Amino acid sequence: MLRRLTVKNLAIVEDLEIELSAGLTVITGETGAGKSILVDALALLAGGRGSSDLVREGAARLSVVGEFDADPALRRLLSEAGLPGANAETVLIRRELSSDGRGRAFVEDEPASVRTLARVGERLVVIHGQNSENDLVEADAALALLDAWAGAARELTAVSAAATASKKAREALAALEASRRERTARTETLDFQIAELSSAAPSPGEEEELQRERGRLAHADRIRRAGETALAALSEDEGSAADRLGEAARAFAELAAIDPAEGVHLAEAEDLKRRVADLAAAARDAAAQIEGDPDRLTAIESRLERLSRLTRKYGCPSAELPGRLERWRSERDDLGNIEDALGRLQKEERATADVYRRAAQALSSKRNAAAPALSAAVEKELRGLAMEKARFRIALSEAEPAVPRESGAETAVFLFAPNPGEAEKSVEKIASGGELSRLQLAIQSVAGKGRGQAPTMVFDEVDAGIGGRTAEVVGKKLLALAAHRQVLCVTHVPQIAALADRHFHAAKFEVGGRTVASVAALTGPGRVSEIARMLAGETVPETARKHAEALLAGARA
Repeated sequence: MLRRLTVKNLAIVEDLEIELSAGLTVITGETGAGKSILVDALALLAGGRGSSDLVREGAARLSVVGEFDADPALRRLLSEAGLPGANAETVLIRRELSSDGRGRAFVEDEPASVRTLARVGERLVVIHGQNSENDLVEADAALALLDAWAGAARELTAVSAAATASKKAREALAALEASRRERTARTETLDFQIAELSSAAPSPGEEEELQRERGRLAHADRIRRAGETALAALSEDEGSAADRLGEAARAFAELAAIDPAEGVHLAEAEDLKRRVADLAAAARDAAAQIEGDPDRLTAIESRLERLSRLTRKYGCPSAELPGRLERWRSERDDLGNIEDALGRLQKEERATADVYRRAAQALSSKRNAAAPALSAAVEKELRGLAMEKARFRIALSEAEPAVPRESGAETAVFLFAPNPGEAEKSVEKIASGGELSRLQLAIQSVAGKGRGQAPTMVFDEVDAGIGGRTAEVVGKKLLALAAHRQVLCVTHVPQIAALADRHFHAAKFEVGGRTVASVAALTGPGRVSEIARMLAGETVPETARKHAEALLAGARA
């Protein structure tokens, strides 16, 4: 849900901030007052196309910031995109456009691509109105709606898994068939590579161990001298640490004989003697175990150079060379028995194709049964939206049968004819923004929470060409949708405005010779006055005020 929207320098909006809540929110005002600018702002936050024409005249850039609730699906999407907000309760989305046409997008102040913003936007807001038909015509939109209506989630999951398995089997078979065609050349290459690595016989961790040994041999004299020096200081020189600690221990023994309380210090002195003896032994080992060995150092240098040459040649760390050798041996074995391997993969490919075919048939049966019922339900909703003669149909057609698809064996499109005597056409052929909005409202009313389950829905021009009883029906449908999600509606119709949980008024005024838009929340008498204006026009008689009060009272009831 959208909690807060801040807009700066967008068209005639200079600087505004509004706080929003759940339920149905309407935005009203005179034509040109800036109502639809808020829709444009949300479209930018959802990854919509930006233009320098949107930047307020004289401003360097526009900025739109939205604070949205973060549900688990959104947090998972942010995490997958490497963006912050994976554990946040709310997420800040910011979009900027400069007057020279350059744009930037941010999620929680972290830069994001517009493509990523569009993916995030799909989880946040869906806009219905002029130029918003994309949600109705994009690939698989009709299938997604139909599958949700039909309760085909289990069948769709089975189809998706079967299509993925079939794709993997086909790719493995194609790779092996390609290998067979190039078997001779590939076999010769593998034989050479296997022989080279087998001869080198690299082992995991070998390079690191050789480098450590090389370092010790290169500094053998220094290591020996240091060990001897430490040994002399600890135990071998006259007045060494061991000697002095022995004297101290004997002194503490005398003290303990006189005062038993000094026994604890005697124990500490004895412990120090043991620790010094251990250090002396370590120093003795260090001095004794190392000695210069030029032949061994030369052998190590040669071995490291050979490993380095192999890592450069095969483009991997030396620790990965043993694993690469095993894979080459396995591939060589497959090439040696390629006909058997081909037979096995062909059988696997046929089996996965059969599994897909059965899963797709089950999904197709459910879709074919549900499509007429869903089409009829949407048509019924349209009749209540002043589109009594409109026809709507979800048309299914067979997809390319040769390639299993994760979405199933058919494609679907929304076909729509808003007026009698017109042929059904795909919705992108329809010019009216109002018709598109009402079609979306009808679909969402039937589909419940709707496709994608974006928590915020925006309707612009849903009231185009309607009034009276139809307007009240549209308002109630919007209110029903708002029971499940946040609904924002730009409207000119008082019946819809009266039903809203929250009412904003857009106005424009002149400041210093510049037009500036503002948006303010209306309550009480202010809301009555605005609905009365919507009813009566510029001159508002008392009867209009009373009618507005009656509409609000009826909505509360």
